Amino acid sequence: MSPRALPLLLVGATAALAACGGDDAPGTDAGQTCAPPAAQLPTMGPLLTVADLELPANCVAGGLVDLPGRWFVADLSQTFTFSYPKFAGSCTEGFREPFATPDDNDETDGFSRFTWSDGTRYFARSYWRFEFGGGMIFEFVRATGACLLPDGTMAYSSGRFDTDNGERVSHLTGERFAVRDAPALGLTEVGRLSTYGDPLDPQIIEGLNVVVDAGIAYVAGLTGLDIIDVTDPARPVHRAHMVGPDDDGFNDVRVVRGGGRVIAFASALNGDVTSVLDVTDPTAPFALPAIGEYSHSVQVRVDGARTLLYLANYTNSIPVFDVTIPAQPVRLGAPLVPGEEHGIHDLFVDGDVIYANNTTGGMVAIDVSAGLDQPAVELGRIATTYSHASWAATINGRKIVIHGDEGMTPDGGAFMRILDGDPTSPTYMQELSRYRSRTQVGIHNMEIVGTRAYVAHYQDGVRIVELADPTQPVEVAHFNTWDEATAPGASFEGAVGYRPGANGLSYVADIASGLIILRETP
Repeated sequence: MSPRALPLLLVGATAALAACGGDDAPGTDAGQTCAPPAAQLPTMGPLLTVADLELPANCVAGGLVDLPGRWFVADLSQTFTFSYPKFAGSCTEGFREPFATPDDNDETDGFSRFTWSDGTRYFARSYWRFEFGGGMIFEFVRATGACLLPDGTMAYSSGRFDTDNGERVSHLTGERFAVRDAPALGLTEVGRLSTYGDPLDPQIIEGLNVVVDAGIAYVAGLTGLDIIDVTDPARPVHRAHMVGPDDDGFNDVRVVRGGGRVIAFASALNGDVTSVLDVTDPTAPFALPAIGEYSHSVQVRVDGARTLLYLANYTNSIPVFDVTIPAQPVRLGAPLVPGEEHGIHDLFVDGDVIYANNTTGGMVAIDVSAGLDQPAVELGRIATTYSHASWAATINGRKIVIHGDEGMTPDGGAFMRILDGDPTSPTYMQELSRYRSRTQVGIHNMEIVGTRAYVAHYQDGVRIVELADPTQPVEVAHFNTWDEATAPGASFEGAVGYRPGANGLSYVADIASGLIILRETP
């Protein structure tokens, strides 16, 4: 998940604010309106009313009777402007977003939240006001407006204001959204662990990535690193929890054994270092001196007698460390991806070739055979909306590379590309085929084992795609981890990390459900 990919923060309330303006049900009378008491209208700051969000003129009168339910709203001209809000209510009760904080219409304490509906248009607004020494005032506003259009879609406007940057309004469109195919296919749940600690006050595991080593699962997540014994996959046991710099979480993790120790290298969600964690005793882990370089993602490769660690750090540089003795990382160099800097989000290493996921700069293949401290040679690149993840493999004697966008692409949503991965081929890096679950859901991590790609697909759970013929990818299994009933509706929810293991088991890091253990079935 990208720190640049900030999900829309939905605003709204559960309080009933609107009173019906007639005796008929909403939508039965074109003149039907719902009006909140005038005294509840906000007065401080900008974006005070739904009119400020510039909804279209052809909103269906009384159309909000059809609003309740889950929606996908997006502006596909903007890479990460999408979310999955849920609405509920009626004209009598007031329309609302069930997962939003209740209304607080007291503006005098520096915060207020307000919702409004007239049966045709929906409006929600959150306002913050901060006063500093010397009379300085900082204001921050988020506002949402919505209405139904004659073709059954939603017009959705998102307004933001802050004192430094002023006011901006984005216009999105919405369509109905639901779980794609709830019954699992080819995958059965074996076990899961979503919380740990005191049953009366449990700690939640919010998974972003997972690796498994010697019966121990290491789940990097929003609150830290959770170390879980999965020796019995039906009964995972929580062993320890570690936090990152500034008591924050981790985005990624890899585990290396050497020198009699087991070391986890973890990318912090925030901070300027890569954490080095001694997990030799999974019940009593401790931090070693960190690598003094930031990473968003980490990769490990065994190179003969050496084990190498690669850092993706949102620059054009790829720092590489010898971690053969993992408690003593030694920096070897930092090859550069040629061209304009966009920021490397993740990478995959295939021998002397590095596939760098260079965000808006596309995926770039570089050759580092001259040495990690020498200039890299660009072998090829593909244009992307937001290059997020890749993996290279040889299947039935043919080298391929798979690639996934995290953002929604203007030419058809999110999909996985299967590319020619042979650098000696005249069609190197050219597209052989595509796999798509559906256009409204992005892809996070991917991995190839054997002839199959294992894909973490956010709201579409996990998907297994057969690539025996890379020109004809076939989905052979899926398991939905996303819960439509309870998901708040952010851009990034559901399955984020997916790691196939031994004996047909695979491990899912899910933002809401923590660790889920699956088994492939015939």
